[in-house]
Amino acid sequence: MKKIIFSIIIITSFYSFSQQKTFLKFEDAESKVSLYSQETQSNQQSTLTEAEDEYGSISENISFGLSLGFNNALESLKLAQISPIDNTVIITDAQKTNFVLSTAISVPISFQKKKAYRYLDNNGKQMGQVHRISEWSIIGVVNLVTLKGAESGSTFNQKLSGGLGLSYSFSSDFAIGLSYELISYRKPKDFLINQEGQEIQVNGEALKSIEISNDAYYFDRYAGTLALKIIYKLTKS
Repeated sequence: MKKIIFSIIIITSFYSFSQQKTFLKFEDAESKVSLYSQETQSNQQSTLTEAEDEYGSISENISFGLSLGFNNALESLKLAQISPIDNTVIITDAQKTNFVLSTAISVPISFQKKKAYRYLDNNGKQMGQVHRISEWSIIGVVNLVTLKGAESGSTFNQKLSGGLGLSYSFSSDFAIGLSYELISYRKPKDFLINQEGQEIQVNGEALKSIEISNDAYYFDRYAGTLALKIIYKLTKS
């Protein structure tokens, strides 16, 4: 499922990468704007109202992108191990920070009042409508790849995880987001935690190791996390 989501976003982003933009800057709705681009070095002047009346305007609707950041668990995470010295159960606090690569879907709820853009054709001339840039957006996040997990990735697993949040666009392509997410991890069972400092006997012998993948001692659980991400918008509609 994660591979399908990632592939769709990458494929649909190719068209966006091929288009060049020229940005419109202005002080308020009735002031003059400066149109500039590296391709044209244009210093044309116009009011935003005139530009929208002449070319029409379109507001950014839903955007799809990739995000890179980290989330931090809001609860204590435990890790159970067997002491190599005396074969007793050791319970330790696991690292709660998890670095992830994610997909992000953004739905704008407000738009920038001092910036917009138009696309350029192959000759460097402006074309199409004036595009309004989102400011604040509601975001939905699906985590794709864990780059660094607690205890070298052993506590967090690769089940589908994600959440909802809010983002602020500081350019037409980038935003910073804060979200509440649920992420799957492996938790020691209660009987294992209750045997801290004791041996676990299996067939009359002391257990010498515990694999975190062993369902007899661990189970899957979702933990609430707070995540901070930088979002790159690949496609906008």
